[in-house]
Amino acid sequence: MTRRESRICAFELLYETDFRNGETSTEIYEKSLSARDAKGSEFAKNLYCLCMAHLCDIDKVISESAENWKLSRMTAVTKAILRLCVGEMLYTDVPPKAAINEAVEIAKVYDDAKAPRFINGILNRIARNTGKIIDEEQK
Repeated sequence: MTRRESRICAFELLYETDFRNGETSTEIYEKSLSARDAKGSEFAKNLYCLCMAHLCDIDKVISESAENWKLSRMTAVTKAILRLCVGEMLYTDVPPKAAINEAVEIAKVYDDAKAPRFINGILNRIARNTGKIIDEEQK
């Protein structure tokens, strides 16, 4: 499984989590793989579990950066993509620009036509606000 395929798997799990209350992230991961007859990847599992472990903090960061948008107004697909990327940016060593690019590419396939630009804007704002990306003007 490639890194992109692993990210898509983690994204799908984050999406499913919005609809599966009362189950742990491990239960959701295991049931999801068996339902799809899929072979999981360690990267996908770790990324999903990492995002779930820090979900409150991730949602707070998203909410603070999504000007004029409440998390509750966003589609489940958009939230899952944002959560995946913010988790990856804040809690892994993946370069932020790579994580953002992957999130935008996932949005192009799974979300509506306006979502990639919306997601890119929020993620770049988060990257700047958290010091993950430094604007040329700030150097």
